Amino acid sequence: KCRSAGIKVIMVTGDHPITAKAIAKSVGIISEGNETVDDIAQRLGKPVTEINPRDAKAAVIHGGELKDLADDQLDEILMHHNEIVFARTSPQQKLIIVEGCQRMGAIVAVTGDGVN
Repeated sequence: KCRSAGIKVIMVTGDHPITAKAIAKSVGIISEGNETVDDIAQRLGKPVTEINPRDAKAAVIHGGELKDLADDQLDEILMHHNEIVFARTSPQQKLIIVEGCQRMGAIVAVTGDGVN
């Protein structure tokens, strides 16, 4: 329903990437049939490094990867993936993601369990 209203839902969690991806799929944040770079690599039997990230409609980004990204690299992810999950993120990284969305001109709302 959110997508049909023009709302892009991005999941940001402290959960492990495997758990986060499973939850995202179960609630429709990652649509059935949409693949991440890891999914494409596994399907083709190739290393992840040989897959063009733009070929993936969905992305699961680990907080460890996020901390090494420059603003323009984060912007690239936010612009070119329709379905995004950030996993193992810190509270500081959650703010960086919100700021990235705002750089893209998005109006951002945040909800959650309030743990961090």
